[in-house]
Amino acid sequence: MNTQKSQNLTNQRPASLGRRFGAYLIDWYLGGLATALPISMVSMKLFQTVQNQNILSFPASYGIAAGTAGLAAALFYYVFIPAFIWKGQTPGKRLVKIRIVSADGNEVTLPKLMIRQILGIMVVEGGLVTASALWHQLATILTGIDFVKPLMYIGMGISILSSIITLLGDHRAIHDRIGRTQVVSDK
Repeated sequence: MNTQKSQNLTNQRPASLGRRFGAYLIDWYLGGLATALPISMVSMKLFQTVQNQNILSFPASYGIAAGTAGLAAALFYYVFIPAFIWKGQTPGKRLVKIRIVSADGNEVTLPKLMIRQILGIMVVEGGLVTASALWHQLATILTGIDFVKPLMYIGMGISILSSIITLLGDHRAIHDRIGRTQVVSDK
């Protein structure tokens, strides 16, 4: 049965750029909300408002706790859900009917998904995901070195390059290449 499922995935065509962009917008918004929720709770305790999302303005111990909880929420959204709840699908991908699979067309494995989502999107590209800004802020709190601005600009540049590669190539972004994955139409 698993072989048949793998074979079916292999025969699927790459997801359209419009669907990928739609999924990105949904996941950017919902993933951002998930990531911000723990930070909002700490902000409410400290400042009586949920609007302060800058953990650099929190006392260090609260910033570390809020940032760590926010990253855990991001990992739940971007890794746990597509690995264990909806195979290869974040909520945005599920809504637009696309999924992440291995580059060979088989069902994506947890290690490939982690490499794609964490290393590829949050670390290397990093300019367009809330979790990226959060780990930049955490690194700044923990080291005292300002990582936020330089990594934001580098991430934006890499994200733009990734978008161009996706448009001109085989619809695989840099994070797909790093994780050895592709995004295909689900139906």
